[in-house]
Amino acid sequence: MTFAPGRDAEDLRAVVRDFLDKHCTEHDVRRWMETDPGWDRAVWNQLATELGLHGLAVPEHFGGSGAGLVELGVVFEELGAALYGGPFLASVGLATSALLAVGGPDADALVPRLADGSTVATLAWAGREPAESTLTATDSGGWRISGDADVVVDGVAADLVLVAAATPGGPALFAVPGDAPGLTRHQLTALDSTRRLAALHFDGVPARLLGTGADPLRRAWQAGLLYLAAEQLGGAARMLALTVEYARTRIQFGRAIGSFSVIKHRCADLLVEVESARSVVWHGLWSAVHDPDTLPAAAGLARAVASDAYRTVTTAAVQIHGGIGFTWEHPTHLYLKRAKSTQLLLGSPASHRADLAALIGVTGPAVVPLPAEVPAEDRGPEVAELDAAIDEFLAAHPVPDPDDVEADRAFREARFDAGLTKVDFPVGHGGRGLDSSLQPHVEARFLAAGAADHSARNVIGLGMAMATILVHGTEEQRRRYLRPCFSGEEIYCQLFSEPGAGSDLAALATRAVRDGSEPDADWIVNGQKVWTSLAHTARRGILVTRTDPDVPKHKGLSYFVLDMTSPGVEVRPLRQITGEDEFNEVYLTDVRVPADCLLGDVGDGWKVAMTTLANERVALGRKFVRRGDGAIGRAVETYRAAAAEGRADAATLERLMLLWTRAEAARLTSLRAAAADRGGPGPEGSIAKLQMAELNQAVFEFCVDLLGTEGLLIDTYERFAPTGTALDGSRDPRKSWLRSLANSIEGGTSEVQRTILGERVLGLPGEPRVDKDVPWRDVRRS
Repeated sequence: MTFAPGRDAEDLRAVVRDFLDKHCTEHDVRRWMETDPGWDRAVWNQLATELGLHGLAVPEHFGGSGAGLVELGVVFEELGAALYGGPFLASVGLATSALLAVGGPDADALVPRLADGSTVATLAWAGREPAESTLTATDSGGWRISGDADVVVDGVAADLVLVAAATPGGPALFAVPGDAPGLTRHQLTALDSTRRLAALHFDGVPARLLGTGADPLRRAWQAGLLYLAAEQLGGAARMLALTVEYARTRIQFGRAIGSFSVIKHRCADLLVEVESARSVVWHGLWSAVHDPDTLPAAAGLARAVASDAYRTVTTAAVQIHGGIGFTWEHPTHLYLKRAKSTQLLLGSPASHRADLAALIGVTGPAVVPLPAEVPAEDRGPEVAELDAAIDEFLAAHPVPDPDDVEADRAFREARFDAGLTKVDFPVGHGGRGLDSSLQPHVEARFLAAGAADHSARNVIGLGMAMATILVHGTEEQRRRYLRPCFSGEEIYCQLFSEPGAGSDLAALATRAVRDGSEPDADWIVNGQKVWTSLAHTARRGILVTRTDPDVPKHKGLSYFVLDMTSPGVEVRPLRQITGEDEFNEVYLTDVRVPADCLLGDVGDGWKVAMTTLANERVALGRKFVRRGDGAIGRAVETYRAAAAEGRADAATLERLMLLWTRAEAARLTSLRAAAADRGGPGPEGSIAKLQMAELNQAVFEFCVDLLGTEGLLIDTYERFAPTGTALDGSRDPRKSWLRSLANSIEGGTSEVQRTILGERVLGLPGEPRVDKDVPWRDVRRS
């Protein structure tokens, strides 16, 4: 269950990349951009004949390979990474797409010539898109076209110009030879020197009608949007790699500049941009194949996100490279100019966001459906078997009223016994031994059936404790803890942070001392924990303690499952800026913890805690949200209410759609990452956590801003202790915004997440450590 390109597409990627590494080097690109054509015909022919790329997505009966948009999208990624300047977008992405969309004998006859590369074609129109072209075609004993197409990709190089023009009967597609009488072609001086643009003037140019109708022209244009977005993704990914390598090797102040947080964190933000673009592009290409009706929304989303990502990455690259990045000799400016040029080509990101708002129903009734999470036909037999199991379970266990605690608990116990808790868990422990990427589907089924969502009231237990116990617990511990946690019988809290150990968790001082020399002796725990969410409702806590102060701080830790009703455990509420007591400080005074509550071995606490923290990032960042739900759904509701009262303008809509596209990209990135978590969550989970935190804050502030003078008020600051976390905010948007400010602190600050991404994903060097290999008792602490 993934929308990433499959093995065949990745094999094709490797072949294309190898070819371009040999035949489209930076030296080649610079040499070609100084010539009039801007590209090399021999390389063009090799791409067509040796690799078959021009006909890759062309049906076999036209001489093509019969592949689809996904495979061709991979090719565009690699061409974008190499800054290939040949007319591939014009001839393959636009012109061939138009011929295939229009169909008919005359159009079909031209396809083989484009598929084998012998004819270079382009698509010309005037206006925003081909279906709305203001070029005119009149029929007076033969069709003739008049008007000006101000910007045409590879308009001079094309042997064949396909022209979208308006006729008395509506938009139509025409064929015009490149040397037709009355056609004037003028090469433009483009911002991007690696791609040729032209202005075409049509003065009664004779033309051959190929087909009519706005829909095929629009489909071809939308396919071109996806291909261009894939090209942008490839360029952004390559520029990120070049920038990270520079940050890793450039030495200043005696160390690599990438070891400085200011550079490392900026590179981490660029990684988030690239992965967001990757998600919407890959999902868009896949959706266009499996669910063609969603092509308009998929293409608009991909272009809006990828365009801004490419521009953001390249402008940051210039800054990070410093003076060398501002020179003509360095390749950074070539990618920068391609990024800005493609951002404006085929419509600006703002225009695509405006279109998307209308298409998906933000500003009125929805015009087209949104792409499915995963195309039904690609979900495989495992999903069918899961659906059958869920159907059978729901038939035998009707969903209870969520307010009936006992019935709800019995329902969830039965779900655990049926292996429908976490499907990647082993049989007998609430799972079925399946891939974790199937879990969102299971959650969606139970939510749709009306089952209660426990994620807010037991976020620590469900999202962190269960996975940690499964990995590090004994068989007896799994039997003891997993089922009551899932059922809601036992709520968990996390006893990690301390007054002197926040982001620096390994500096914690809470001591656990064995009460005797026997291996099964109890442990006596003393210390203080803080910022403990829901400790006031928790039956159990996952507790990290120091068991050896004479070794370096990471090595002297041990991990326990604590009974929160034990004598000596004192929970004191801490009032948040919302006025509520969601989190607490916990005092542990001579608390006796049985030896069989130790999770993992003595001294393995840091390793066990890393499992918890990896799952915490996923639990907070990848909380299963259906499209349009959660914070962004609230923002859309708030916008509609404001628009109905005349309090929303075009700038407000643009701000909303910037947030909507970011939220959708983040959601798709989480789905893609979940499908890739074969061995459990990795450092990439920091992407989801980072996106969730910063999006929630921006979204809820948007909601407050739309309230106008109502934003000056709040429902209440009355003090009370909630029974669940409020990651997605309360119903009061003002309080939701206040609560969201904790999102970038809890579960690891956004700064920590950026450091994780910079060091563990991008491979940038760490900051110098003054406490490395120093015994904990000798380390300076707060």
